[in-house]
Amino acid sequence: MVSVRAAFRPPLEMAMMTNAIVRVSLGLALLAAFSIPLLTRAGEEKAKSWPKEIEKALRQAGDNRAELEKALKAAPGEQSKGMAFLIANMPPRDLRSLRCDFLLSNVELAYKARKQFPWGAKIPEAIFLNDVLAYANVDEARDSWRKELYELCAPLVKESKTSGEAARRLNETIFPKLKVRYSRERKQPHQSPKETIAQGKATCTGLSILLSDACRSVGVPARLAGTPLWADKSGNHTWVEIWDEGWHFAGAAEPDSKGLDRGWFTGIAAKAQKDSPRHAIYASSFRRTEVLFPLVWAPDQKDVFAENVTDRYARAEAAKPTKEEGKAALTREQTERIEKAVTAYFASGAEERKKWGFDVSFDRLLAQREEAVRRLVWKAYVTAPIHDKIKKDFEQNQVRFDKYTSAYTIRKVGKRPAKGWPLFIAMHGGGGAPKEVNDSQWRIMQIYYRDQPSVTGYQYLALRAPNDTWNGFYDDYVPPLLANLIRQFLLFGDVDADKVYLMGYSHGGYGAFFLGPKIPDRFAAVHSSAAAPTDGAISPRTLRNTRFTFMIGENDNAYGRRERCEAFNKQIEKLKGENKDNYPVQMELKKGFGHGGLPDRDKIKEMYPFARKAAPSHVTWDLTDAVVDHFYWLSVSHPVKGGSIDAAIRDNRIDLKTSKIDAFCLNLDGRNLDFGKAARIVLDGKEKSLRLEPSLRTLCESLLERGDPQLAYTCRIELNGAKK
Repeated sequence: MVSVRAAFRPPLEMAMMTNAIVRVSLGLALLAAFSIPLLTRAGEEKAKSWPKEIEKALRQAGDNRAELEKALKAAPGEQSKGMAFLIANMPPRDLRSLRCDFLLSNVELAYKARKQFPWGAKIPEAIFLNDVLAYANVDEARDSWRKELYELCAPLVKESKTSGEAARRLNETIFPKLKVRYSRERKQPHQSPKETIAQGKATCTGLSILLSDACRSVGVPARLAGTPLWADKSGNHTWVEIWDEGWHFAGAAEPDSKGLDRGWFTGIAAKAQKDSPRHAIYASSFRRTEVLFPLVWAPDQKDVFAENVTDRYARAEAAKPTKEEGKAALTREQTERIEKAVTAYFASGAEERKKWGFDVSFDRLLAQREEAVRRLVWKAYVTAPIHDKIKKDFEQNQVRFDKYTSAYTIRKVGKRPAKGWPLFIAMHGGGGAPKEVNDSQWRIMQIYYRDQPSVTGYQYLALRAPNDTWNGFYDDYVPPLLANLIRQFLLFGDVDADKVYLMGYSHGGYGAFFLGPKIPDRFAAVHSSAAAPTDGAISPRTLRNTRFTFMIGENDNAYGRRERCEAFNKQIEKLKGENKDNYPVQMELKKGFGHGGLPDRDKIKEMYPFARKAAPSHVTWDLTDAVVDHFYWLSVSHPVKGGSIDAAIRDNRIDLKTSKIDAFCLNLDGRNLDFGKAARIVLDGKEKSLRLEPSLRTLCESLLERGDPQLAYTCRIELNGAKK
């Protein structure tokens, strides 16, 4: 907030008594709601008599009255209406503290954004004033955030056509760009944007304030919504509402690939009670109303206003089935029947499972309550008596594939996050060297990446190469070995499936360069140091959705490392230019460094905020071997090097372009497909329409196949691609 000291002027009452000053009206454009005629005269000063709403506010301003009057008089043209709205509705603490420059800047930038973006002209005046122009959402610190957030957000939404599209884009991008994440270790719940950005962490309210203000900075109407206590008494929550020809909602830092009006809380929100102050849902309002917004951190505060919007959430839930998370979406009887059926399935032998048939009613429940059913199936899979070998390996700190065995060390750092432990897999240097050299390099890697007390917590795994060859971490046996390692920790290590990371130095860096593009669907982020891509082993096109960084020293020229990294980076930059908002890949060239001593030991902190996109809407798979047969929601029975599939889903339309591919499968579920509508498949220019249905058996089979709750799917479609 900018502090401006007002110039001395006589009190208003004295000025009005002075005959030398001609009494004229203010000439201030006021809100339509004020319904007060304007009495300006051309060429005369603005008068010192104020409409009653303004005068009431000015009386509460105390010594700050002069600053507010200065702002009222200085606001030009149409902006004067906005300034009048703000001052008429300010809480008393703002009337006594906010300065003229702060208010003028806020108003000027809000009107500028309204004119700049295509949705601005469609926003009703009342919504613009209340949900774009307002400088605050609730009782957070009054930052002058608008200019900085505009500079960040305007380039991100320049291609957006609607306010809803812009809001969705911001929700997907600003949090990783600002390196802000959810954490209960924030200093206070109702943080301002600058406070949240400075800390890099916030809970739902702080994240929602940041997203709301980011939207407002580019003229998108936004406001906070929330409940002081869910009806089942499981806690409170805050999220964001966005106006796009009506109000819609989104969880802050929880974007959904299908758009707005989706979130983990839709089911529990449907149980909100409009007439219960504790269990209703409210939307914040800068304009004074007869309803107070419940501040759970300041329950006695009475100057933050709201609308009761419970009815809209209840109606939205009643209109169609939702995919709630957890058992609350199913009755006890449904839960028990599904648990019994899937437990029996996983306990059966392979031949018996081939003939298995589930009750068709389970498929209908899966279509309506996918997340709840998915959780039940995952629980049954984890507890099934089929994991004895992999559990024994886990207990012995080793992982196997075929004839290859890798040992590892594991330790926990910090506290377990709510969704489970993030897992960082680190690979050592060495390679084609005697066993004692690689053992020494492995011991170094066990402490190489420094502990990061500033993040909530994680597990750190130092992986020993399965042999002492030059390519121990980058050969065809390594992707399935890593898949088995991740499966271990999802089953027995309490790991968050969407927070698995891979990193390595030198020999291990080559492994990261090899594995990241091969199996990007397994990782939240990948980093390679002092290494380079190997010819023909990978394709940069596969990194469309995965954070991938690689650090190379300026003088690291052995084996063409720097040259290879620069060539790879040129390919990435070309892809970025052709595919906006994709390929979160970054090369880090370190001046003055050679092969050793690169400044990468704090990479865990940088990688930690990223989460995997397990079901992205657009994937590109260049097959580079005969081993990897699954890639996000695509699979091939017999992978052949040189084939490719580009696949994109939008509004139940699946566009597919293939090359040198025979048969392949689409592995879909409710995250990327609406089973209530027909799916349009456009394969190499030929279109057909299919009515698809989810299958509980398919979900169970895919869990056995992939061993990952987020890579499992409910519907499989087999197609034939272009063989040329």
